This record gives sequence, structure tokens and C-alpha cells, in this order.
Amino acid sequence: MKKETTIYLWVINEGWKPFCLEESKDELLKRNIFISDSARIGHYARIGDSARIGHDARIGHDATIGDSATIGDSSTIGDYAIIGDSARIGDSARIGESATIGHYARIGHYARIGDYATIGDSARIGESATIGHYATIGDKEIINKTIFITGSRNTISWWGKNVINIGCQKRTIEEWKKVYKYIGEDENYSQSEIEEYYEYILMIEKMQSKTVIEKVKP
Repeated sequence: MKKETTIYLWVINEGWKPFCLEESKDELLKRNIFISDSARIGHYARIGDSARIGHDARIGHDATIGDSATIGDSSTIGDYAIIGDSARIGDSARIGESATIGHYARIGHYARIGDYATIGDSARIGESATIGHYATIGDKEIINKTIFITGSRNTISWWGKNVINIGCQKRTIEEWKKVYKYIGEDENYSQSEIEEYYEYILMIEKMQSKTVIEKVKP
């Protein structure tokens, strides 16, 4: 059976209209859209004019790739994610489901952006950085220093903004210091595991005290 993938392209005065990817080579060329033959495009993805999708990249179902956006080789864009106009996603980066990457934002090679995270317009996320689920990075903010730890029970992530994700819970450092023990007991952590995670919190607190959030200069 012949493979057919439905994508959406913007048509002036009509909005997003469906096209068969495999039969739209001329239409893509007219719009200056490049999609590598080895890329995988999910059904109902929206592809903006002049977008570039690299080798072995994967675009999820119902994802949106903005005008002039660049998706690097071997990168993954999750289902329902939105990549803004002129944004650049580095090679082997991973953008989570329903995440939003702002216009002109830059995501470094091998970076990881969590599900439902929001990266603001013109923000910069460094190479191999990890931004947690539901995180918010403001417009023009620069994030280079991040931590991702696989603990004995849950993962821990921090991205320089006084917030720690432990498992599916997100709290400020001060909030974690107040409630870590109660949460650990509610989750049936052993005493040694509770102490382990408290040490992670203190280590991140020390790093936070030396971290200044930079912004892209005009």
C-alpha cells in the first residue's frame, strides 16, 4: 500500500489546507520548503513557508513548524508541539509533546525540552541543556546551565530559574526545603532516599546562588 501523509500548508485567504506530502514536491519547492527524504513527518503537521527539516528528523502528529524555522538533523518534535517562525532547533534536540518554542528562539544541539514547556521569543537554550516539563522560559532569556539527575526514585531537573522538578512535581527551592520530607513520606520514600533528595536540593540551591539569568541583547 502506498504511503500517504497529510500535511497542512498555509493558503492565502483560505488558511491551512491539506496536501499529500508524497505528491506535493512542486508545491514545497514553490514555497521554498525543504524536507529531507529521510525525515518522518506526522499526520496533520503544519509546515510554514521556507521551513527546513533536516535528515532523520521526526515531526510529530499535529505539530506546527513556523515560517523559516529550521529543524536540525536527527531532532524530534513531539506531537502537538509548536515551533515559531524563524526558530532554530539544533541537531539531535528533542522537543516534548505540546511544547511551544517562540519565534526566533534557538535550541542547542542535543538539548531536551520537556512536555508542555514554553520557550519565549528569541530565547536561547544551550547545547545539551535540559528544560523540564511545564517549564516556562521568558522572552530573550539565555539558559546555558542546567542539571538533570536520575535519582533512586525520580528524576531531578533544574534550569537556573529557582525552580526544581522532581518527578512530576515542580516547586521553588524554598518550597522544596520546607516540604521535601512530607512529600517523601507521602510517596513512601525510605529515610535514606529522603535524605538523598534533600542533598540534591541543597546542591542546586548552591548553584542557584551563583546563577544570573542573562537576556539576549537588543
